[in-house]
Amino acid sequence: MKTLAFGLGMLAFGTLLHAETVLYFSVDTSGFSLPGTDAFIDFQYSELVDVSGPGVTAYNSTGTATIDNFFINGGSLVSEDPYTTSNAFGSLTSGDVTGTLPADVTLSEEADGATNIYDQELTLGTSLNFTLILDGQDVTTPICPGTSGTECSFPAFIFDIYTNSGEFLLTNDPTGSTPYGWIAGGVNINADTTVSSFTNPAPDGSASLTDISSAPEPGGAAMMMVGGLAILMFFRTRFRKRAKVLDNRKRSA
Repeated sequence: MKTLAFGLGMLAFGTLLHAETVLYFSVDTSGFSLPGTDAFIDFQYSELVDVSGPGVTAYNSTGTATIDNFFINGGSLVSEDPYTTSNAFGSLTSGDVTGTLPADVTLSEEADGATNIYDQELTLGTSLNFTLILDGQDVTTPICPGTSGTECSFPAFIFDIYTNSGEFLLTNDPTGSTPYGWIAGGVNINADTTVSSFTNPAPDGSASLTDISSAPEPGGAAMMMVGGLAILMFFRTRFRKRAKVLDNRKRSA
């Protein structure tokens, strides 16, 4: 029983230490005439090697990026199949993509060099939110191309919002004329496995409309508590047994 308790504790902490990276995206679309606009939200995942314009090339790595808990406040998704429709930039999906919004959408790298792009048409409201879950090699042992240090030169995940005519809505680079300028927000996974995020200014050059934050997963926090309690139980039992043995020795002496 004691061994089981200790094992459960180690399993709990081991699970926590190897948990996915979870980030929370909050996007303010209440201004700049955005509410009511018909647009596309674009998710791209890979270790990117070409960011000269809208469209990227994936690096040969493995991992997954899952967009979860997607919610539009005051807007709606346009009823269409993103796997069969297209827009000004071509097909709305490429690479290894599963799921549809508002359920989970998973972009997956299978060491095939595919660019993983998922786009969905929507009508913008006052805000939108989603959770990003990163897992796999890109989190545990990132390849991190294009850098000589610990900080990757290219992001692992990006998102943007654009119109069917090709105008990017959330940044002050609506034509996507500069590298990264068309990206609303992105995430870097560095060579030392640290995660950093970045955003671009709003259309008028003011603070970004996108906020990216991280917080402990409820499941991870729960596992930490389970692990801590299990380990405490293990050592408490051992200390009690050792104290009892010492007490018996004193009495027999």
